[in-house]
Amino acid sequence: MRRLRTYLVALLALSMLASWMAFTSAENTNDTAWQADLVKLMNPAEVPSATTITYEARVPEGAEVQEKRYSQELVSSNGDTLNVELVFVLNGLELSEAQWTTVTDWLKALVTEAVQKVQPDSESIANRVAESYMALRRNAQPGETGMPIWANEGLLVKSITATVPYYPELSLGVNGSATQRLQEKLIELGYLDDKADGYYGENTKAAVEQLERYVRELEQDVIDALPDPTPSPSPEPTPTPEPGEIPMVIDEPLVTPEPERAQYAPVTPVDGIADPLLQAYLYSDSFTAARADLKLGDQGEAVRRLQLRLSRLGYLAGDVDGDFGGSTARALRIFQYYNGLNQTGGADVALQNLLFSGAARKPDNAILSLGSGGDAVSRLQKNLRVLGFANISVDGDYGASTKSAVETLQSYMRDMETEALAANNPNQDVSSLLTVEVNGVADPLLLDDFYSSSFPSIPSAMKSGTSGRDVVRLQRRLSMLEYYYSALDGDYGSGTAKAVKDFQKRCKLPQTGEADQATLAALFNENAPKALKPYVLKVSVSDQRVYAYGLDDNNEYTDLVRTMKCSTGRTATPTPTGTFQDGTGPGARWHYFKKFDCWAQYAYYIQGDIMFHSVLYNQKEGRVTQSSVNNLGSRASHGCVRLSVEDAKWIWTNCPANTKVIIN
Repeated sequence: MRRLRTYLVALLALSMLASWMAFTSAENTNDTAWQADLVKLMNPAEVPSATTITYEARVPEGAEVQEKRYSQELVSSNGDTLNVELVFVLNGLELSEAQWTTVTDWLKALVTEAVQKVQPDSESIANRVAESYMALRRNAQPGETGMPIWANEGLLVKSITATVPYYPELSLGVNGSATQRLQEKLIELGYLDDKADGYYGENTKAAVEQLERYVRELEQDVIDALPDPTPSPSPEPTPTPEPGEIPMVIDEPLVTPEPERAQYAPVTPVDGIADPLLQAYLYSDSFTAARADLKLGDQGEAVRRLQLRLSRLGYLAGDVDGDFGGSTARALRIFQYYNGLNQTGGADVALQNLLFSGAARKPDNAILSLGSGGDAVSRLQKNLRVLGFANISVDGDYGASTKSAVETLQSYMRDMETEALAANNPNQDVSSLLTVEVNGVADPLLLDDFYSSSFPSIPSAMKSGTSGRDVVRLQRRLSMLEYYYSALDGDYGSGTAKAVKDFQKRCKLPQTGEADQATLAALFNENAPKALKPYVLKVSVSDQRVYAYGLDDNNEYTDLVRTMKCSTGRTATPTPTGTFQDGTGPGARWHYFKKFDCWAQYAYYIQGDIMFHSVLYNQKEGRVTQSSVNNLGSRASHGCVRLSVEDAKWIWTNCPANTKVIIN
């Protein structure tokens, strides 16, 4: 009985094998009308090919039939992704999840082994899988528990399809590695301004639609390149018969004119769906990234793609607006510089093909402008600060202050460029030769020069009487370190010399007041120390005195230089105690107390609205109130520290912001 069952199974398999019929994809048929589709743009070897082998699965009439599908992707010997799909009919067979797993494990091994033994084309693969499948079905021997589940008579193969190369159709909501690969390519080609996250959302759909519009333009180019139709020959005039002659009938051959171009149209739909053929073309060597040169004044999607790609690579700042203007031309010149091309500022087809490829070189330092952020901005800000071009915070945010600082740097570098060109071109206007633009945009070339070893990070030595842009740098750097508080006028005068001397004292350098190389190396350094404040102010509530201590020879605040009688807060409104060093320091010369309708001079902010200020006035520029003068030396204020006019002015004049104030 067991031998008879085996024989019947083998007979069924043979009958099924004899009944299959092959089906090849539509591109191989000869009766398909000509159309301007993607196939016309591709090498035939790159067009996906599918071969399907079908089987007639005879099942009893009226039987409930279920289908099961198994699909497997593999990589062929030439690197193409291929797919093999088997469709089964369940004839009265109920498969548990575990049983179907057993079947799919068997199919995986079968397909993997079969594909390794044939040429990587769809027909060879389909036939080989079919042969292997049928051979194993025929040779299946029952085990101790009966026939293997994959050889069960109720599991009938309906079709085997091999597709080479294989691309799954991608559309909204279809997520995964295939979508991520598509996104990466769309980003590279300037269609997608988003992340390659494997999520097929609206942005990806819009990018595919833009690609499809571009493909339709390529298809139209194919149509436009068709030869002109051959005109039909003019018929020969029928000779007029002589009187009495019988008219001769001439059989003219029928001339079928070539079809007019107007009857053809691009066929790729603009639907945002990346079908297999579209993907095959996109990833193929036949794909052309550009179809026309672009130049100043051009507009449209092609320009927008160009801009988006330049922006992604780090060459373009600003809006991606589809208008080919000066900033786009400059970005292209920088791209050409980094990629070894003539710096024309134009984008011919060859340049675009390079730009939209993995071979496009990125700049060493991507462009930065208003709105940029991150570590690259922090690095720029730090260098601008340390090298004396701006007193700005290093916060990684490219705002107005950073833009202004970059303009300062650009002006400095433009002056250097002007001097160098003038030296090499005497008696010539060199303005047209200048390359540095003062626009507040830190482009890659500017950043490369700024970060290079050839940039004068430490200016030449200076001393009293020197003037010019390097003196301004020196003064600005001394100012941000709080040694210098005067105007950045570029003149090395007594105020600059004193600030240099104070810095030298702080760094234990010879106190010459001249900016020699040792002093400059210490100053234009990220570890340059801030100035010690000239004084520390100590307020004694019990003594009702303010004591000002200056620096001794060891830079310690032990030298009492001034004692000032004061009035601190009353018991109901006490002056806060503690150590304060984040006050904004000198405020308005005249301060109005709205709550008390009175005035005071020389407001100096300790913390919040707590101040040092003078005794009170009933009106601005008026006379002091005698009571506030008489109360000096006792608690009489509403929380601030009152002083005589002379003492308040001394603090206001001599104590910069962030001077340490100790109240106890």
